[in-house]
Amino acid sequence: MAQKVEAQGGNGGNQWDDGSEHDAVTKIQTAAGGSGIQYVQFDYVKNGQTETTPLRGIKGRAIAADPFVINHPEEHLVSVEGWYDSSGIIQGLKFNSNKKSSDVIGYNDGTPFTLQVQDKKIIGFHGFAGDNLNSLGAYFSPLIAAPPSVPPKKLEAKGGVSGAEWDDGAHDNVKKVSVGQGEDGVAAVKFEYTNGSQVVIGAERGTPTLLGYEEFELESDEYITIVEGTYDKILGSDGLTMLTFKTNKSRTYGPYGLEGSTHFDLKEEGHKITGFHGRAGATISAIGVYLAPVGTIPLTPAQPTKKLEAKGGEGGTSWDDGAFDGVQKVSVGQAQDGISAVKFVYNKGSSEIIGDEHGKSTLLGFEEFELDYPSEYITEVNGTFDRIFGSDSAVLTMLTFKTNKPATYGPFGLTAGEAFDLKEEGHKIVGFHGSAGDLLHKFGVHVLPITN
Repeated sequence: MAQKVEAQGGNGGNQWDDGSEHDAVTKIQTAAGGSGIQYVQFDYVKNGQTETTPLRGIKGRAIAADPFVINHPEEHLVSVEGWYDSSGIIQGLKFNSNKKSSDVIGYNDGTPFTLQVQDKKIIGFHGFAGDNLNSLGAYFSPLIAAPPSVPPKKLEAKGGVSGAEWDDGAHDNVKKVSVGQGEDGVAAVKFEYTNGSQVVIGAERGTPTLLGYEEFELESDEYITIVEGTYDKILGSDGLTMLTFKTNKSRTYGPYGLEGSTHFDLKEEGHKITGFHGRAGATISAIGVYLAPVGTIPLTPAQPTKKLEAKGGEGGTSWDDGAFDGVQKVSVGQAQDGISAVKFVYNKGSSEIIGDEHGKSTLLGFEEFELDYPSEYITEVNGTFDRIFGSDSAVLTMLTFKTNKPATYGPFGLTAGEAFDLKEEGHKIVGFHGSAGDLLHKFGVHVLPITN
């Protein structure tokens, strides 16, 4: 039975109640105006079905904040912090899940309150609203013990044997799928994944054509359960000709491409697809998947990661490897005047994830080191950046990595220009991001609290 916690704030406007017959809150949309919170709107899930409730308040001219999305079932809403003024209008709100927190929406001014019950999650809201949100209360239900985390399962890739192997690794969920069309089959694929609150943009696999991509994005509580496809002889070797994706929402995306002679499917009862691997050259020759049992906790650590701002110049194209469990190997490409490229090997659960090369390697090659993972981890990165001849913006000239051993790897490159360091007390570095062109322009890190 749900526990109802009294609404906090004033009782102006009309009373409203979303009820307690939900499994979880999955999305919160909020907007603030000059006099406080203009409105709130909630999405709930019940037995796999999503319900969007009416706006509580009025839209007016307020600009909506970014939605706060809760990735049920691995994530749940723990508490709400808020403030209301003497006229009984909610001034500000902040939402906290077991994975992350929103920014304060509105103003943290007035009488503070918190909606929270120990060892319970929020499954519904109630309160009063008129021209603004006047008050907010919540329904809580007991947390069900989460099943244990399990290593991902890798299903063999189906299709041909030509091309180079590629592997995106296992993640918490698949967020977006893009399938590149070719004259004879599937020319390319690329995927976006989620790890906790982080979005990981996978590399493009294969070679896109002028026919472009067909793509779809999954809802926060939707996941892929089956991939079906066909392959056939293309220019003398087997290649994928068609792909279809099915989800837990009984939705089918595709078919993308043309029916071929040999059929396959990638699935396992009670499991969801959390990553992809395969082989590719000019086209996609084979595809396989990673699986995780439905309802297991994410492979990402329970603590939220933090993204530290990248340091350096403003040039190049942005890249982001995302956050993982740890870093296993670092490679730094050398150039005459700066850092030409970087590439990393990460660990995620029991999987080794080989990151893409960022920048452009030269004949000077790479300098690299391997960590004694998991006992050794990077705690700090130091570097310098400077403007060099022929470059419109500053580039990285030197990088040094320090670990908990303690050990120092580097310096790689030449110390020149403005110095920087990337570190956070009590945290370890679990991923990298930045920007790059022919050289590395900017460099930043993802960090995670150190635990025993």
